[in-house]
Amino acid sequence: MITLSIKNFKCFYDIEVPINDLTVFAGGNGNGKSTVIQALLLLRRTIEHCSEWKVDHFEYNVTNNLNIELNEVYCLGLGNSLNVLPSEFKKTEIELGLSKSENGVIVKYSTNNLNELWITPSQLIKKDFKYPDNPLMFQEFYYLNAERIGPRINQGIKFYDYPNVGFKGEFTAQIIADLDSLETESKFQIDSKRVLSTPGFLKGSKFQHHVNAWLSYIIDGVTIVPVKDSDTHTARIAIENSFSKGKPLFPTNTGFGISYSLPIIVSCLLAKKGTFLIIENPEAHLHPRAQSKMGFFLGIMANSGVKIVVETHSDHIINGIQIAVAEKKINNELVTINFLSHQENSTQPEVQSIKLKEKGELTDWPKGFFDQTQLDYSHLIRLRKNV
Repeated sequence: MITLSIKNFKCFYDIEVPINDLTVFAGGNGNGKSTVIQALLLLRRTIEHCSEWKVDHFEYNVTNNLNIELNEVYCLGLGNSLNVLPSEFKKTEIELGLSKSENGVIVKYSTNNLNELWITPSQLIKKDFKYPDNPLMFQEFYYLNAERIGPRINQGIKFYDYPNVGFKGEFTAQIIADLDSLETESKFQIDSKRVLSTPGFLKGSKFQHHVNAWLSYIIDGVTIVPVKDSDTHTARIAIENSFSKGKPLFPTNTGFGISYSLPIIVSCLLAKKGTFLIIENPEAHLHPRAQSKMGFFLGIMANSGVKIVVETHSDHIINGIQIAVAEKKINNELVTINFLSHQENSTQPEVQSIKLKEKGELTDWPKGFFDQTQLDYSHLIRLRKNV
C-alpha cells in the first residue's frame, strides 16, 4: 500500500491518504476529492520537471530551484501561491509526499511572496522511494480530466513520447490508429489480463478490436473505426451501432457517452504496468447499466498491474467494482474506497478508508456514503403514508 501525504495544501492541514492498486475517491461536493488528486498531479509535475532523466525513468535527488506552475499543466487551475494554502494557514510552506513502508519521496515547497503563479521545491525531505517501485518515477503517466473532449468530427494529431490519449482524450483517435499501424514485429501487445474473456465481443487481434470489445460490452453494440489523415494532420472516429446498419456515423451524430468513455478504455488497455492512471468521473454521460460495467472494467484493469485512481459520484461504479471482486476478477485486498466528508468542528475533511470483503461487501457504510436512494425512498414512503 502506498501513502500520499499532504500538509498545508488547500483544505488539508495534515493528512495521509492510502493509495491501492484500485483507489476510489468518493464523497460530497467540496470535501477534498479533487484536492487529493491535484496534490498527486503537482507531485508528479515536480518529479518530471525537476528530476534527472535516467534512460527510461526519473530520479529525484536534489532540488534545483525550478518552479512548479499552478495552472494549465495537467489541466490545473489553482490560481496563485496564496490560493493553494488553507484558509487559516499558520505557515506558508506546503509538503507533498508519496511513501511506501519506510521509503518515500517527500517535497517541501515555498510559496514565495504568496502572489506567484508557481510554487518552488525548497527541500527534498525524503528521496528513497525510487523506480520501479514508485509509480511517479516512470516516464509514462496517464491522467483523464473530468472535462473531456465531447463528440468531434475530427481531432488534431501530435508527437508523443509514449502512447497516451491526452488529458482530455483529445488524441484518442490518433493513438488507436497509430497502434494498429505498427508492423507485425513491433505490434502493440495487450496484456492478457486485460483481454475481454466474454464470448462474442472480440472480433480480431488488432488494438482497435480490443477497444471495440470493451466498448461494445460497456455501451451495448457500439464499435468504432479510427481514421488518420496525415495530409491534414487530423484523426477521427467513425461510430457504428445497432441502428447504423453498416454506415458509420460521425461522432457528432451520437451522444457524449462514447466520446467520454472511449479514452478511458484506450488508456486502460495501453497503460504500462506499474504506472498511475488517474480518471475523474468515469461515469460521466453513461447510463447506470454502463456505469456499472465501467466499474467492473476498471476492476479488471487494476488487477493487471496498473495503479488506477478514480474520483466518482456514482454508486453504480462502486457496484461494478464490487461485482468484479465477487467474481474474483480482482483481489479484494487491492481495492480501497476513500470516503471524504466534513465532520462538525473539524478543521479539514475526514478521510475514511473502506475495504471490500471477498464477496464484494463493503466493510463499512458511513453516513452520506451513497445512501441518497434509500433516504429518498424513505422520504417518499413517509409522504405517502401522510396522504
